[in-house]
Amino acid sequence: MTEDMHPQVVAVLQQAQRLQSLMDDQLAKMNQQTFTAMDETKTVEVTLNGHSWLTDVYLEDGLLRLGAEVVEARINEALQNATAEASASIEADRERIDSVVAEITGEGEDVGRW
Repeated sequence: MTEDMHPQVVAVLQQAQRLQSLMDDQLAKMNQQTFTAMDETKTVEVTLNGHSWLTDVYLEDGLLRLGAEVVEARINEALQNATAEASASIEADRERIDSVVAEITGEGEDVGRW
């Protein structure tokens, strides 16, 4: 089939395929990745999935006796720590993806000039 296509069309389709593969890989990573963090006292642990959704919360036995405000503050601290970890990972992924996209699209700079 590619024998009948213009070489520039083939090049664009190859770029599109590489971009699609890159996005599929990123989605698979996000579906498998987790970020777990604790509060400073290590009495609360939370886990976020690769989409930054809260998937698990662990409270140390007896923590609830300290009151709702203390528990809330510790959960929020653990969430902030997990979110910071997730954000750093997301930023690194963005930089990697931007670099690969620039490489892929840079290869075909002449493709758009028909």
